[in-house]
Amino acid sequence: MAQQSVSSDILMESLFEVFRCHGYEGTTLSQLSEVTGLQKSSLYHHFPEGKIDIVKAVLTYFSAQLHQHVIEPLLDSQKPPEKRFSNMLVTIKAFYSNGKKNCLLNALSLGEAKDEIKVLVSNDYNAWLDALNKLGKEVGMTRRDAEVWSERFLIVVEGTLVVQRLTSNTQTFENSMDYEKKQFLKLCGG
Repeated sequence: MAQQSVSSDILMESLFEVFRCHGYEGTTLSQLSEVTGLQKSSLYHHFPEGKIDIVKAVLTYFSAQLHQHVIEPLLDSQKPPEKRFSNMLVTIKAFYSNGKKNCLLNALSLGEAKDEIKVLVSNDYNAWLDALNKLGKEVGMTRRDAEVWSERFLIVVEGTLVVQRLTSNTQTFENSMDYEKKQFLKLCGG
């Protein structure tokens, strides 16, 4: 039984990377077939609606990972806020390979992605935004300041990913996240 779960995780990670690299529009069933080792007919057997079913499965997997490794730890009031924020930065640095990998949420929200995909993507962004917002209020920010700070932080993450790809400066993402950590520690009085 555990082997099946590992295989499922590996499958979702592989599919995830295809969508992260090519977005919804740019991903083809041929690419998905190649990465899974399944014929197109087998893909349709497992995912009757084709690519839309596959991307929904990938987003469900991604959402669970985001909640488990980013959102829930941010909300864990048993740990100090600065530790939670620092741990989140470590997690997102690893997830984005220090800025070398695209953001799946961004890749899937562009172009002619189906509305239901945009809703799923938006739900995850909003959950992350809400967790950051709560963290900001916990360290003494006003409601408005926490909203602005959390929104700005996500803009910095996404914007830095774009800037790093455009400039090929491999330190951009890491430098930006290190700066965000210093700023948050100042907010915490450290």
